[in-house]
Amino acid sequence: MKTKVVYSPMNEFKDARDDIERELESLPFNPNLLLLFLTAGTFKDWKRYNELFQKHFPDVEMLGCVIEGYAAGDEIWTRGIVALLGEFDGEVKVYFERGNKVEEVCSRLGARIGEKYDSILAMFPAIYFPGRLDFARLFINDKRYYRRYKGQNTIEGKKEVLREFSRYMEEHFIFPIDKVLKYLSESTGRSTPILGMNLMPMEAKIGTPFIVANYKEVGRGIAAMCLKGKVNISYHDVYPERATSFEETVEMIENSFSNVEEVEVVKAGIAIGEISGIPPVQFLREKKAAYDEMREEEFIERVEKGALQAVSPYGLSFIHKNLLSVFFLGLLNSPVNIYPSLVELDEFYETSFFMGETFKGGTKKFSEIAELKKMNGFDLFLLDFNTIPAFRKEIYKILDGIKAHSERSLSIFTTTPSAYIPNYNGKRLFSEVDKNIFFNASGANGLLEF
Repeated sequence: MKTKVVYSPMNEFKDARDDIERELESLPFNPNLLLLFLTAGTFKDWKRYNELFQKHFPDVEMLGCVIEGYAAGDEIWTRGIVALLGEFDGEVKVYFERGNKVEEVCSRLGARIGEKYDSILAMFPAIYFPGRLDFARLFINDKRYYRRYKGQNTIEGKKEVLREFSRYMEEHFIFPIDKVLKYLSESTGRSTPILGMNLMPMEAKIGTPFIVANYKEVGRGIAAMCLKGKVNISYHDVYPERATSFEETVEMIENSFSNVEEVEVVKAGIAIGEISGIPPVQFLREKKAAYDEMREEEFIERVEKGALQAVSPYGLSFIHKNLLSVFFLGLLNSPVNIYPSLVELDEFYETSFFMGETFKGGTKKFSEIAELKKMNGFDLFLLDFNTIPAFRKEIYKILDGIKAHSERSLSIFTTTPSAYIPNYNGKRLFSEVDKNIFFNASGANGLLEF
């Protein structure tokens, strides 16, 4: 595939526009695909960038979102804008659907996509941050459901309340990542690999995650770039190959993370009612004294200012009952009683583990994604944004490892990606949350080869 990576590390639109215009002047081919990535510093001007690229390439198949950073040339930037323009030797088409119910949205989208494509790059909000009024309703409903939860005399009664709350959260805030991949793969014939950009920003603000498809804002919905031709999708996590028993899995968790503590959780659907008998966020505050109680108004103000920290170094490890894989869920300081998950938790044990995040093996483990390459074309790497605070200046070593295997590439730092890989027969990945569906809150990377 003929490609050109166009970027500017400037946050001001006029400066970035001038950089981009200069690079586009020498474009030696007619692109049929465009992947556009904004950082937090350029998100405010997304409409102007949208118009800029639409003026140059009105008929291109286009997909875009906000990311945390990117590697261009020999530098890593957490500001500015980067775009991948390509002349793909095959068929490329972008589809999107909006809506509240994940199964309905995926079914409609899958019906439009069909079964003829070889790979799909999907963008969707793992958690969508709406306006002040929606959050006010959330806090009211959280209190209402939690009162009902506490009033139950049995575990099954509590779980039924959590299932109801799960449905509410799914219809207003969360697209469970495993459900998106499950429903989208089912509606496209179960034979097409899907690489998911399940977006959740490091610092959340109203209207994020932001997705644009064919120059139209998606909002709460799912967009997909579908490719037929020479493409390949790979997924890799940095953890050991999963064990064959619950006891061995516990030992692996204790060896892979810091300050591991066994806890019991009450959960159902995507909702957690308690950890060791108390609400999840209260549990976090009692374990980590640095977290003060957050008022509802303070939470909303931080979202409105784009200053809400949406990542955490502390969380829970859940062990899958059948696969013996492990799902990590970060615990954020927030004014809620019932805590939401990014995947369904029904098939995971109630015995869980509170822990702090560490990455054994350092940067080398993250660059191993490049060793899965099967083609010699252009590579799009989706790298876990948790590596930025984890490794700081050492993060360049990840890029050095990638360059040893990839001559032409663009590396994007974003939310830990997910994947559906049909008939997967590789390493017994730690992060297989369902059959052929892979995701974890940290420690995994994705690759799309053209």
